Amino acid sequence: MDAIEQTSGVYALAVAMAKCLPPEDLTRAALAFTQLGTTLSVLSALQSLERNTAAGNAEAADLSAI
Repeated sequence: MDAIEQTSGVYALAVAMAKCLPPEDLTRAALAFTQLGTTLSVLSALQSLERNTAAGNAEAADLSAI
C-alpha cells in the first residue's frame, strides 16, 4: 500500500465515523486516536534509541531529529 492509498483509507474511515457517530463520541474517538498515535510514536522512538545505543551507534541514538 502506498502513501496515497493509506491516506485515502484513513480519510474514508474518518468520514464514515463522522457520519455514524454523535459529536460527543466523535470527539472521544478523535482524542483516543490522537493519544494512540502519540504513544506509538514515543514507543517507536524509544525502541530505536535502545537499538542504536545497544549497537554502540551514539550518533544514530540521538533523537533530536525526531
